[in-house]
Amino acid sequence: MEQYALTGVKKLFQNAELNADAVQVVFLNDLSLNAFVAGGSVVYIHAGLITQTDNPDEFFGVLAHETGHVVGGHTIRLVNEMEKAQTTAFITTLLGGVAAVASGRGDVGIAIMLGGMGSANSLLSSYRQTEENGADSIAVDLAKKSGFSVKGLYDVMKKIEKEERLRIDNVPTYLRSHPLTRDRLNFLENAAKTAGPVKEDEEFNMIKAKLYAFLKPPAETRVVYKGNSLPDIYANAIADFKETKIKETLEKTNQLIAVQPENPYFYELKGQILFETGQINESIKAYKQAYQLLPDASLIRLALAQALLETEDPENRKQAIDHLLYITARDKYLPDAWYFLYIAYGQDGQFSLADYAKIEYLLLTGKNNEEIKKLLPKTKKSLEKDPVKSLRLSDIEDSLNEKQSH
Repeated sequence: MEQYALTGVKKLFQNAELNADAVQVVFLNDLSLNAFVAGGSVVYIHAGLITQTDNPDEFFGVLAHETGHVVGGHTIRLVNEMEKAQTTAFITTLLGGVAAVASGRGDVGIAIMLGGMGSANSLLSSYRQTEENGADSIAVDLAKKSGFSVKGLYDVMKKIEKEERLRIDNVPTYLRSHPLTRDRLNFLENAAKTAGPVKEDEEFNMIKAKLYAFLKPPAETRVVYKGNSLPDIYANAIADFKETKIKETLEKTNQLIAVQPENPYFYELKGQILFETGQINESIKAYKQAYQLLPDASLIRLALAQALLETEDPENRKQAIDHLLYITARDKYLPDAWYFLYIAYGQDGQFSLADYAKIEYLLLTGKNNEEIKKLLPKTKKSLEKDPVKSLRLSDIEDSLNEKQSH
């Protein structure tokens, strides 16, 4: 999901002559149709933007509009207004959520903002209408350059307008933050007349099915995904899993693998099912197949490392440490990787390295600064011959002391 969105957003940023290498996407566990940009290089996407759009042209049409705000410099004004309101309670909630997602917390890549979403969305309504018109104009150009049909953006805006008419007292989230006018719709309608048709994309449909099935109750999933297509089978496999119908979910997962034996995410799902039902060695086999097909995926490596550690086998532990070191070097803001590295080093008797990993974990999760301070002196002393870790520990110590002084 993250990789799919990031690939499209990078394309939009490149065509907008923005720094595509710096852009990040963060998914929020909120099923409303919404997206926004903060700081110019982080695109926050509500899970509902996938579940409520029908094709990639709609999905990336909204993200093209958000990119338009970056091009127009609108996010700078929004950040300034956020700073003005920083004394209010809802800003604390919003910033707390942003801090959580920035830390990479959550083992499926979806960050959770607890509470304050309504207030946060009210804050985002500060976009001016002139900015909306400007972002629309840029979005139309970017969508064309990036290979997305402008009709997708128009279609999703029509959906929002229809929802507004049906729900007078509960304005859709995206409409609160991006007010829609007849002029905007007319402009997008005219642009869509000369655009090509929207395109179907199996990868998008599979992502949507997986997300829907994990976030919705199984009964709702079965109502929406009641056919025999791959997305239908995928969604129903997850629905069975959530209802602990293990035999049925494994049958469906194996059916998916038989159709697409090179799809790493099917093996990942199989590994998760087997791991969570106590079939550790079998889960390792599935996770290894997923890893071999997609070696750069940190979350697949993380799941494999966790399964390897469960065996308490020294050779498996060594493999787990190798995977976790890869993850922490590549995605240093993923707390779970540091946690399992702490466990692995402890099991291996490398207690100084275990303490170092624990410090990184506690730091990322914002837990127990006092424990970090207790661990720092002995960890620094034991790792003084490692210049990289020694310097890192000194930086952490200085940072904690600076915070305390404030």
